[in-house]
Formats: sequence, structure tokens, C-alpha cells
Amino acid sequence: MPNEKKEKKIKKNKKEAPKKVHGTLEINLEKGELMMNNEQRSNRLFAKICLFAGFLTLFCLLLNELGIFVIDPVLMRIVCIASAILFFIPFIITFVVRSKGTWVKYFMVTDIPLIIIMLYSVLSYHVMILWVFPLMATVLYFDKRLMNFTTLISLIGIVIGHYLAATFLCLGDDPLRTVEAAMLYGALPRMILFLAVAYVARQVAKKSSKMLSDTVDNSNEVGRMTSGIQRVMDNTQGLMNTRDIKSLAKAMAPNISGLLSSMLELSPSETPNGIVSLLDGDKFYTVDQTGAPVNLCRDLGDDIGFEFNNTRFKFSKFINDATSYAEEREGFVNIRFYNQGKLTGFAVYRQDVDSDDYSLKEVLDIFTSSTTSIIDNTMLTADMFRTQEQLAYSLAVVSENSSQETGQHIRRVSEYARVMGRYVCDSEEQLETFRIASMLHDIGKLMIPKEIIEKPGRLTAEEFGIMKKHVIYGRDIIGSAPGEVMEMARHIILHHHERWDGTGYLGISGEDIDKFARYVSVCDVFDALLSRRSYKAPWPAQKVYEEITSQSGRQFDPAAVEAFKKCYVEMLKIRDQFPDDDQEEVLVVEDTVDQGTANPAHPSKQVQDDRRKLPKINIDPAIVTPISI
Repeated sequence: MPNEKKEKKIKKNKKEAPKKVHGTLEINLEKGELMMNNEQRSNRLFAKICLFAGFLTLFCLLLNELGIFVIDPVLMRIVCIASAILFFIPFIITFVVRSKGTWVKYFMVTDIPLIIIMLYSVLSYHVMILWVFPLMATVLYFDKRLMNFTTLISLIGIVIGHYLAATFLCLGDDPLRTVEAAMLYGALPRMILFLAVAYVARQVAKKSSKMLSDTVDNSNEVGRMTSGIQRVMDNTQGLMNTRDIKSLAKAMAPNISGLLSSMLELSPSETPNGIVSLLDGDKFYTVDQTGAPVNLCRDLGDDIGFEFNNTRFKFSKFINDATSYAEEREGFVNIRFYNQGKLTGFAVYRQDVDSDDYSLKEVLDIFTSSTTSIIDNTMLTADMFRTQEQLAYSLAVVSENSSQETGQHIRRVSEYARVMGRYVCDSEEQLETFRIASMLHDIGKLMIPKEIIEKPGRLTAEEFGIMKKHVIYGRDIIGSAPGEVMEMARHIILHHHERWDGTGYLGISGEDIDKFARYVSVCDVFDALLSRRSYKAPWPAQKVYEEITSQSGRQFDPAAVEAFKKCYVEMLKIRDQFPDDDQEEVLVVEDTVDQGTANPAHPSKQVQDDRRKLPKINIDPAIVTPISI
């Protein structure tokens, strides 16, 4: 019964515990569970052999009934039928009743010697080979205790069987006709031979058990390595999306910590403590295992030095023909990244590991190799992005300086885009791209005559036609310049004057308008209405809010208007932070205003007071409309 309870507990734990998934392999190899499964399979095989032996015994009875064997028919019937029944019991237990548990195998290795004793008492040396049967069957179980038990039971059975054979003396040709002869010349030498066979069987079982154990260990190690490699693939896939070294370092730190925890099967409380440091420009940017920046590294000329976990480290900046590698040293896992002999980064984690842990070493080597390429590519990407950013800034400055009226309009629109972009961008990297690309939205106005841009009155139809061309001119100025910023800027430039209802510059409507351009359109109109122009005075902030929200579903994408509502207070702060050089009126917004709870329809007293500074004028909508900015 205790064995049955133990088996049920193991089965319950097996159901509750999720299988370990290692890459595309699903492996769940526990030695205890594997041995239990082998025990059940061996029980079934043993039972089938017993079933066959039972029919063979009945066949022998038939031969005796036909006169081929000359044995007392009554005694032969009793022994053969009893033996057949005992042979059938293991099959009934295993396949009919479906009983499981350790007791089943012990019952079977006890049942078989009892049968052999009965058969030997009648058939004597003719069934001598049967004594090896239970011993050979125990080899299937890889169970040393079961084999010892079977050996003992069989030795006792050999003595009893020889005694009964000499007592009944059913076979006339049996040379061992006395009990003394049966014991001395029959049981004793056969017990010695049986012990020799038992020793061989024991060694075979021991060797097979060791091979099985090694197979389980190797399979689990393959699964462990596969799991580590899969984790490395997942981690590096995420690292590829980083655009700058700081973001990469912050992403790598928890990745390495998680990789070590996974490979070493550490609990959350045992998460390794470490640092990751990557070369950012001419300095090393360092973060801890959580991704938080730390200041540890010291420039030692040709080396980088730091103290971590009460241990001092020093890494050479340049090593001839150095390649990236990972190593275990004095309770630390060290990873160093090199590019053509130049140190581009390193990671140090406090963790004791087995120096013979081949799988961990291989996984770390794969991680190091793949991450080295990512670091190099990130450095190139960062350089390219900085180049695009500088180009965008330069073009924006040229565009700003071309008109005295636009002032810091482009800079403000960029900041508005950064705020509203949280509702349209999928990542911080894309948000930064959006912020920079939005600065170029009016770059095409460089090609528009200054007298049209700064005309103090309403534009003629011909002048307005020229003004509308600035979206085409802007796209052409960007041309086919490579990079994410320029690619996004091309769409924003071309579409930022489109209307949701299709009545914009190019007649594009709804979802066909670039999604980023829809948000820039709101930012552009918001700033233009708040700003002084040669043809208009600035609108009150409340009126601007009402105008933009009223155009939801007509001029603007409803989603962009909803984002505007959430960002309204923050956008007012940005407007105050970057005022035009010639603008005396400032919209002051209290720092204590919570934009999540602020109600633009009921602004604070301070905001109301500040809005009174703006001149109250009547504006002709025919002269100033959001579309003609």
C-alpha cells in the first residue's frame, strides 16, 4: 500500500508539473519516472512470458495424457494445472486487473520459483533451465534489490525442488535417487552454477542501468542545451531591435541574468548579480542586472578597471587578434566582446558554476558570438541614426531661419509629436524616429516664395495653389535618402495636410492617410492656431481646443483627436517652453496640473488668468482655416 501511495503521488506531480520545453524538443526525463515507466513495461512483458509458459505447461500435460511422457497422470495433472494457474496470475494482475506498484514485480519473481519447485518435483532435471528464468526476468527492471531478492528465493527453491524430486522420485531415469545424493550432487553444484549466472546477470543489469542513466543524463543535457540556445535566439531577436548602445546594455543585463538562472535552474531569489558595460562613443556605459545605470568603470589608459562584489577587475582595451569569449573564473562568469581586437563591451556576473559544465559553456559561447555582431551592428545603426538626426536638425534649422514668423514652430511640433506619439508608436525607438521625422513636415516651404509664406492677408487661388505644392517639394527634398527617419519623414511631409474626409491637399482620406501624418496634422494645426502669423493673431487656447475636437472625423483622425485630448495640458506646457522670439504672450500652465485628470473645458484659475493676456479679436474663418497653414 505505501508503494501504491508513492506511485499515485508521483503521477499527481507529473500531471501538475508542466513539461520542460527545450526549443522544438519536448523533454521530460526524470530518472524516477523513467524507472517507473520501465517497471510497468517490464511487468507487462514478464506477464506475457508467463502466459506463454502457462500454455507450454498445459502442452506438456497433454503429451503425458497421450502417453508420450510416462509420469503418474494424477500427479502430473495436479502439478501442471496448478503451475498453469500460477503462470496465468501475473497476466491477470497486469492486463485484466491492471494493478500497478512495486509489489507486482515482487509477486511475480516469487510466483515463478514456486511454479518451478512444483515442476521440478515431478520432472526433475528436465526443467533445470527454468531456474534461470526469474533471474533473467529481473534484468529488465535494473533493480539491484529485486535481483538480490530473486537470487535468494531461487537458491531456496533449488534446495526445496531437489528435496521434493528425490522424495517423490517420479522419473525412473533420475540418477539422484536419494535425498543425500540430490543435495550433494544436485542442489549444491547447481546452486554454485546459479550464483555464477546470477553474478553475470547482476553485472549485465548494472551495466545496462548505468547506460540507461547516462542516456537520461545526456538526453536532459541535450534538452538543457537546446533550451539555452532557444533562449539565446529569443533574447538576441529582441536585442536586434535596439537602436542605441544604452538601450542595448539595458536589454542585455536582464537577458544574461535570466540565461544563467535558466541554465543553472536557479530560484528567483538566487538571480545572479552582475553588470553589463558597452562602449558608447569613447566611454563605457554600465548597467546592473536590472538595467539600471551604475558608475563603476575607470579608465586606466590601456585598460578598463572596476571593483565589483569586493573583487577588482581589469580588462585590456586592445588585444591582438582577440575574439569575444566567455569564461568562469573564481566564482564569476566573465564575458568579453571584441571587434577586431578592440574591447567593445563586457559582462561580469557573480555566480559559482561547474567548470566542467559543457552545456553552459557552449550556450554562453553562442550568446557571446551572436551578441558581438549585435553590438557592432548597433554601433553602426546608432551612427547612422545620429547622422539622420543631425541631417533632420540641420534641415529644420534652415527651414526655421527661412521665415521669421515660424520661429520655433518646427521644434514645438517635434515635442508635441513626442508626447502624442505615445499613442501611435510601438516602441521607444519608433517614438524617437517619429519625433525627429516630424521636424521635417514643412521642409518643402523652403521652395515657396517668402512673400507668399509671410503674406499678411488672404492668399489668392493661385498663391494657395503654390503653397499646396510644399508637400511635394518637401518629399522631393528628402528624395530617396536612406534610413528610418527619412522614410517616415517622406510620408509625413506628403500627407500632413490631408483631411480625414478627403478634402485635403491631395484628396487622400481616412486610413489611406499615413498614420503618423495624421498625428502631425493635429500637432501642426494646434501650434499654428496658438501662434501669431502675419495674417492673424494667436487664438485663445480654449478656442484652439474646441476647434480641434470639433474637427474629429472631419479634418482629423478621431484616434488622433482622442490622443490630443489626453495630451492637451502637456502640449500647452511645451508651447510655453519654446515660445517664439517675438511673442510676448505666454501660456503658463501650472506644474501641478495632472493631465490625466485635467478638464480642458474647465481650466485652472491660473490658466484662465494667463489666457486673458491674449488679445480678444474677431478672426475671419475665410482668412484663417486650419487647412491653409
